[in-house]
Amino acid sequence: MKTGNVTGNVYKRSVHRKIEINGIGVKGAEYGEGCAFLTSENVDKAPEKAKQLWITAQSLSVWSGAEGAKLCVYEAVNRAAAAAVGKGEAKVRMVSMQLMLPADCQEQELQKMTVAAQEAAQKLQVTLADVKVHVSGAVIAPVATAEALAEVWTAPAGAALSARAGQQIVMTKWAGLAGTVRLEKTYREALLKRYPAQLLNDVAQLEQHFSILPEAAVAGKSGVGLACAVSEGGVFHALWTLAEQAGTGLEVSLKKIPIRQETVEICNELDVNPYELSGNGSLLFVTDQGEMLAEQLQQQKIPAAVIGFLSADNDRVIVNGEERRFLEPANTDAIYRME
Repeated sequence: MKTGNVTGNVYKRSVHRKIEINGIGVKGAEYGEGCAFLTSENVDKAPEKAKQLWITAQSLSVWSGAEGAKLCVYEAVNRAAAAAVGKGEAKVRMVSMQLMLPADCQEQELQKMTVAAQEAAQKLQVTLADVKVHVSGAVIAPVATAEALAEVWTAPAGAALSARAGQQIVMTKWAGLAGTVRLEKTYREALLKRYPAQLLNDVAQLEQHFSILPEAAVAGKSGVGLACAVSEGGVFHALWTLAEQAGTGLEVSLKKIPIRQETVEICNELDVNPYELSGNGSLLFVTDQGEMLAEQLQQQKIPAAVIGFLSADNDRVIVNGEERRFLEPANTDAIYRME
């Protein structure tokens, strides 16, 4: 395709016609507008004196092609939902996407990326409002970015919930969730020499767990004051971010961090640290009632476990038996450090 913004018939047939605008109160971008429009739903029914808050969250994926576009949508929506936890009644309304493509990218690849993003948005019940596409010689592979918008009605009375030392940390699902799926897709042929096909097929099915919207909804009704979506950099990165947001230290038991056996097997084979591997689909909470929240999540068939607590000092500690190690500031994702 030609360098510059994708316009004309290419945009109409490969992007605009692939997007279904079905969200209430959302008008998607028309050709050439480069923006979308949103109106509030049921403003007259808002709680008395409630304040309306808008939260935006961004994501960037360097995973190429349709897989990258799909994960980018999930990550942006997850981050917006996590940021809204504890702030009031919330709903992620829409997501917009930007695609930067190399000049040798074929139009068919653009169509696949748009369709993948649309399918992810449909599963999340969020409107994909716009896809901006630009062809540039500055990139050698497709790069996707996305921005999600969440609407929050803040409580009409009472102090905002916040995190503090002594509260428990709850984690949903498993460490390295999205990264494990990526490793299976990338290294499947090599992994088949070591593991049965059924194990790898089970990994491919983990995509159904990429959304954190169900657990965010539960947490929002359970007095959770702070949440952090696990994404690039894995659960270690997310724990560091959580402590930074809370302004505290933390102590986490490594053995209590949930991890699937498939992740252990694949990471051992490929020499990857699963705790620093993309964990999109997992969510961290802080709450006074960690065990109760974990039980509530499990009743909704969402795996969850208490893995540690916030501490009064600034130390961020991972405990593994007799060993205590300090978390380091956010590291790059383990998948980028593979040789």
